Amino acid sequence: MRYLSILSLTILTACSGTMTGQVRETGEKVQFNYEQGMDHDIYTAKIGNETFKGKAIMDGSSSTYANAWGEGFTNIFGTTSTNKFIAVLLGDQGHSLNCQMRYADSSGFTASGGIGICKHSDGRVIDIVW
Repeated sequence: MRYLSILSLTILTACSGTMTGQVRETGEKVQFNYEQGMDHDIYTAKIGNETFKGKAIMDGSSSTYANAWGEGFTNIFGTTSTNKFIAVLLGDQGHSLNCQMRYADSSGFTASGGIGICKHSDGRVIDIVW
């Protein structure tokens, strides 16, 4: 029972970390922070004097549910996941970032690393690695 409690606590504890970004045109460094949740991640970033915050969700994931009759009634559940995530971060001065991320882990575990690209609403492009 003790091991189950430790496992439950570990699963419920959110992972967090940083991602390193660089504006393609200028070389300006941008640090992104993430907090991994059960069904989405939260990203934050600061570019100049503007702070951005938004949600990243898995792009292309799906869940299936079916009932089957045979020897007895059976419920069938299934999920598919992908390592592709999309995110929109809204700035506190009216700008936005539209991001496409590819996580190294196909189950969406952010701490495993990845690569991404964000497009600023003013046209700047930010390349990201972590």
